[in-house]
Amino acid sequence: MPFPLTHSVFHVPGSLNALVRNVRLARRTAYRTPLRLALVLALASSAAPIAASPAHAVVGGSSALGNTAVVRLVNGSSVCSGALWTSRIVVTAAHCVVDSSGSVTSAPISVYAPGVNILQSPQTVTQSSVITVDGWQKRGDFSQADDIAFVILASELAGASISRLATTDEISAWRREGRIVTFLGYGRTSPSGSSSAVPNLISQPLSALPTWPGGFTATQTATTGICSGDSGGPVITQVANQVVLIGVNSAASGPCSPSTQPSMTGFTPAAYPELVRRALELTNVTALPTITTGSALGITTTSAYLNATAVGNNLLTTTSFTYGVQPDLSGASITVDAAQVTGATATSIEVAIANLMPGTKYYFRANATNLAGTVSGAIAQFTTLGGIPTVLSGTASSVGSDSAVLSGTVNANTVASQAFFQYSRAADFSTLDGTITAGDVVGSETATLTANLSRLEPGATYYWRIAATNAAGTTVGDTRTFTTPVFKARSSRTTTALINALLIDRSGITKTVVVPSAKSRLQCAVNSTTKRLTFTRSGTCRVKITITRAGVTTSGNYNLAIR
Repeated sequence: MPFPLTHSVFHVPGSLNALVRNVRLARRTAYRTPLRLALVLALASSAAPIAASPAHAVVGGSSALGNTAVVRLVNGSSVCSGALWTSRIVVTAAHCVVDSSGSVTSAPISVYAPGVNILQSPQTVTQSSVITVDGWQKRGDFSQADDIAFVILASELAGASISRLATTDEISAWRREGRIVTFLGYGRTSPSGSSSAVPNLISQPLSALPTWPGGFTATQTATTGICSGDSGGPVITQVANQVVLIGVNSAASGPCSPSTQPSMTGFTPAAYPELVRRALELTNVTALPTITTGSALGITTTSAYLNATAVGNNLLTTTSFTYGVQPDLSGASITVDAAQVTGATATSIEVAIANLMPGTKYYFRANATNLAGTVSGAIAQFTTLGGIPTVLSGTASSVGSDSAVLSGTVNANTVASQAFFQYSRAADFSTLDGTITAGDVVGSETATLTANLSRLEPGATYYWRIAATNAAGTTVGDTRTFTTPVFKARSSRTTTALINALLIDRSGITKTVVVPSAKSRLQCAVNSTTKRLTFTRSGTCRVKITITRAGVTTSGNYNLAIR
């Protein structure tokens, strides 16, 4: 059975006020069949004797005198409660703002100052407009869909203590954990009593009972809970130092409407973003958040901190950053969540991003989303440190008929790099004869690297280059060449000519000794008189060349092809 509503009625027809206008959003919501929950909830408005079972009054609670989240509403013969969200916006139940036909009233609705004893504080304001779901109409004394209204006050009520609206995600999480929340209202404090002159409160757990879309439920007992006159009263919770409005009371069963499973149902403003936005607009309050993209800080080769400033503009606002390598952030981009902000003060937000490409220009912007919509800041940019390695092909040296030594330099540009040499007999490197890894290079200093080639073809021209790769990319050095020598039979070379042919550095040499191996005596020999190396017949002459430079002696073995 549907829950009975929780307002109070002492029917006194009100006069039309031509200055009062009703504002309804141009969104039509189909009304749904009331939920069958085996629970009975009564409307929570209050009045003189009430025919329907009351359902919204704080029975078994305690005084909330001075609590500025709650106000008392009087609509003709109907007494309700409301949540003072801002100084000019009261959130209440839609059934609290209707006339005798069930339609949204055009008569004045009196609203008392928040948290007062109404017998000692007669000052009231009236509405300038009422916002409900378009076409909403009260259809009886039991719960129905979309029972929520925003009353826009003609003048301010000072002292509102509600910091922000709870999000639907927060409410879902709180329902799952059975969070204890606070119910406030000016309703009856006993089933047979009259509406209270002071607000009262009670703490009860949210429940996961099925409810209307946009609604929530909470547990009551047969002796404690909301009652008649508490319709529209706030359901709040404390989050850090913020008073957060979960929603407003709508209908209930319990102390004022007996049930085998006492419970209440309410509706949350966060489920009605269009109404929220319109209410803020009508009070000249900016609903959309504002966001200003800042700069990137702490930039490394693969990470950075992005920052911005955001203003929630009275609504809980979620911020994020979107970044990528395209100037307009099209294509592959990444969005990471940042902080949540509230209130009307600019708040700094920051998020760390990682796994970036070194030496790469990135573009980013900050985003902010609340109930009113999403906005994005300007696109900014930064470039990660480091970059692709810098390489320079050096020289080929000690070029024997089947071997050579290659050299080159690599600067890793702060990004760990791997260097290698490529060599080929094809000028375009379309077919490689080999690739030799030269080693790893780190830091920002230039390193000189070498590679020993072997098993080369005698008399062939080889093209070669140094290259290096890192997380930022690959750099290929310029192409150099060398030709492996072939010596003619029955010819000879002086020591100097031999060193030149083998591309051995001649600088600083003080002594050179050339000694053929024992196995090469038939192919070559050193003339004892001329000191020339003579090549006698085809084959391979293997020689050991020992060079002295500045007192330092080095040697190498070379295979020399003879044809």
